[in-house]
Amino acid sequence: MNHPMRVGLVGYGAIGRHHARNLAARSDVRFVGVADASRAAREAAEAAGFTTFACAEDLARIVVDAAIVAVPTSLHAAAAEPLMARGAALLIEKPLAHTLHVAKGLVAAAERAGVALMVGYVERYNPAIEAMREFIADGVLGDLVNISARRVGALPPRVRDADVLVDIGVHDIDVAAFVTGARRIHLIAARGGMAILPDRLDHATLLLDAAGCGVTIETNWITPVKVRELWVTGTRGCCRVDYITQDAWFAPGRTFAPAATFEAHLAQYAEGKQVPLTVKKREPLACELDAFLSGVRGATLPDPRLALASLRLAEEATCAILSAATARSA
Repeated sequence: MNHPMRVGLVGYGAIGRHHARNLAARSDVRFVGVADASRAAREAAEAAGFTTFACAEDLARIVVDAAIVAVPTSLHAAAAEPLMARGAALLIEKPLAHTLHVAKGLVAAAERAGVALMVGYVERYNPAIEAMREFIADGVLGDLVNISARRVGALPPRVRDADVLVDIGVHDIDVAAFVTGARRIHLIAARGGMAILPDRLDHATLLLDAAGCGVTIETNWITPVKVRELWVTGTRGCCRVDYITQDAWFAPGRTFAPAATFEAHLAQYAEGKQVPLTVKKREPLACELDAFLSGVRGATLPDPRLALASLRLAEEATCAILSAATARSA
C-alpha cells in the first residue's frame, strides 16, 4: 500500500472521539471522516474539523481501506456489514457484538469478505500490561497460580445496551487469556445482580479456571471510586498493575519466621518490597491503532475468535447469575 491508508470512523461518542483524535494525528493515515446517525454528534465532529456522513452506508460508498466501528454494541453488525461488503478492514470496539450469535456472524462475514477484523480489547495494549506480560514470559513469577482483577466504578450513562459483564467484564476475561495463554477459560462460579439498574446486571464477581490458574474478577457500576487493577501471583512472587496510571510492580517471593511480638510480626510485612517495572507509558488506544493498522498492512492480528471466547464466558456467567436469582425468588 503506497498511498496513505484511507481510514473512516463510525460513531463519534465517548470512545469514537478519541479514535478520531488519534487518527487525525497520524502521518500514515488519511482520516476521511466520521459517520454518525446523531445530528449532535456530527455537529461536534464538524466543529473538530472532520468530514461527516449520516450513516455507515454513506461512508462505505467512498473508498476506504479500513474503518473503526465505535457505535453502541447492539449496532455493531449494522455498521460493520456495508463496510465489509466494500472490502474495508475493520477494528470493532469490544465487545464484538451484544450477543454471541451476532458476534459469530460478524466473524463469518469477515471471512467471507476476505477482510481483516480486529476487536478493540484495548487493555492488551496498555503499556503496563505489556510490561507485565513480558516479565511473566521470562519466567520470573514461576508457575501462575492466581489472577485477581478489579474493574469497578460509577455507572457510565453512555452504556444502555449491555450489562456490566458484556460491557467491561470481558476486558478482564480477555486479559486472563492474554496473560496465561489459556486456549479456553472455564467458568467455575458467578455471583451478581441488579443493585441500581432494573433491567441489566450492574455488579458481578466471577471465579474462572485459566489453564489451571484461578482467576477472580470483580466488576461493577456501583463503586464511587474508579479502580482498574490486576494482580498476578506465581510461585516466585507477584505482579500488580494499575491500568489507569500505567504503573506495574513486582514483589519477589519471601519467607516469614515466627515472631516473638506482634510488633515484630507486623515489621516482617513492612519489610516486603515492590519493585517498579519499566513501563514506556503511552495512550493505549494509540498503541491499539498501531497494531490494527500494521495488521491491515500485513502484520499478524489477534484472532477475532478470542473475542468470541470472552463474550461466551460473559453470557454464560450472566445466565448463571440470573438463573440463581430466579431460583432464590421461587
